[in-house]
Amino acid sequence: MKLDLEGLKKIGALKELRFINRGIEKESLRISKKGRISDKPHPKGLGSALTNPYITTDFSESLLELITPTFNDAQSCLDFLADVHAFVYDNLEEEILWPCSMPCPIDEEENIPIGNYGQSNSGMMKTIYRRGLSNRYGSMMQAIAGIHYNFSFSDKFFTILLDSEGLKNEQELKNNTYLHIARNFKRFGWLYFLLFGASPVACNSFVGDKKHNLEEHPSGGLYQKDSTSLRMGDLGYISKAQDELNISYNSIEEYCSGLQKALTKSHPPYEHLGEFKGDTRIQLNTSVIQIENEYYSTIRPKRVCPSGERPINVLRSEGIEYLELRCVDLDPYCPIGIKRDQIDFMDVFLLFCLVEDSPNIDAEEAEEIKSNHQKIINHGRSENLEITHEGKTVKALDAAQSMLSKLLHVASYSGKSLFENKENKWEESMLLQKEKLNSLETTLSGKILSQMADKKQSFRKFGEDLASEHSAYFENYSSKNKELFSQAAQESIKDQDKIDSTDEMNFESFLKEFLSKTA
Repeated sequence: MKLDLEGLKKIGALKELRFINRGIEKESLRISKKGRISDKPHPKGLGSALTNPYITTDFSESLLELITPTFNDAQSCLDFLADVHAFVYDNLEEEILWPCSMPCPIDEEENIPIGNYGQSNSGMMKTIYRRGLSNRYGSMMQAIAGIHYNFSFSDKFFTILLDSEGLKNEQELKNNTYLHIARNFKRFGWLYFLLFGASPVACNSFVGDKKHNLEEHPSGGLYQKDSTSLRMGDLGYISKAQDELNISYNSIEEYCSGLQKALTKSHPPYEHLGEFKGDTRIQLNTSVIQIENEYYSTIRPKRVCPSGERPINVLRSEGIEYLELRCVDLDPYCPIGIKRDQIDFMDVFLLFCLVEDSPNIDAEEAEEIKSNHQKIINHGRSENLEITHEGKTVKALDAAQSMLSKLLHVASYSGKSLFENKENKWEESMLLQKEKLNSLETTLSGKILSQMADKKQSFRKFGEDLASEHSAYFENYSSKNKELFSQAAQESIKDQDKIDSTDEMNFESFLKEFLSKTA
């Protein structure tokens, strides 16, 4: 199906952009007011990390994950996220939230407490999975924080497309549409890192004795002069074992087949680790990935999965429901880690990825995509950097200008249907991004390094100062959802108590049955 803006407008689909579904999952490290990672358990006032729908933990007991429901209105989504933050700050004792994606100083990996979810089989599964991550990649890497942005079109949007083409199979249309977008996001995602990458520097403790090509920052920390997002580079969420699989986004069948291979193919280094250390289970299995969540990619096709089911099976049988962008660094200057113009950019970018041609990605292009990604991650703000764009070697800045001109057209054209007579927020965001290209110091990564240089701040001091500012911001914040979060926290503790007191099969039998579902 050929999709373009004019065609979407003609059939009435552009108006359905008012009902885009968007949700945010935002991670933040709890730290002491002295800037050290928290060694305290998950605060009781926040409820159970296993069962609270709004506040949980990611890898570490100290790494909070704040979750919004889905919203059609971008500002409402951000307002809810701010309300969750306010509730968290109300329930922290002598702690604040680290504002950066790269973690605060951590002396030893052993100081990073793995998440605790109780003694139930489902709780133990989460904890042992995290033990596996620690043993495979190191706990330091897992202390990195970021944002997942979840995006989907309304059902009516797809109904309109179906009717206009005389098609019958809605799920096939959804699968093809979301994979079309995902392929283009992989192709053009380098632009996102250039504009919004916000992790060009890390604490010395993060790197430790690993090999690296970072420079010592004069004020303290390690950095790359023109880098954008170390979080998404070799020091961050990169797995060579997974890269070798080359999981395909060309069709739902190829994607699920590649994912299944990763879930079932044993990986020699993980075999060497073993599944047990003494009587303690240290990973769920020896496969390339233990469970679906371990698959690292900038964007993933997803579906809400019922408890106890395997995501891959549900995705196969019922199809893609939404896209999850996993490449979002925390904006350290924003108290909630993400601003409105960034959400508007992502929405326009994903719409651009829909209306742009999206041929299948072959092995040669997959290598080009990896190369562009690495170049922008490490040297994105170098004015002479060249990348491969539309089959040619061009200056990255020229390609970025060309891309933003196309995005501005998408924003202007579709924004008329979306915002009607109100200000076109999409267009405003695109103009803001175009300004960044004229002065790369105004990109997030540029601002961070400029401030550290101007104020002679170490990365630690940079983070501590902003953490204190954000904490002060929420002291006088008026939340509309305080009662909702308070009730959810109390209910979640009751829910976990019920789960923990239920008689279950022994864990090894539970795990064997769970893993057999992908055999």
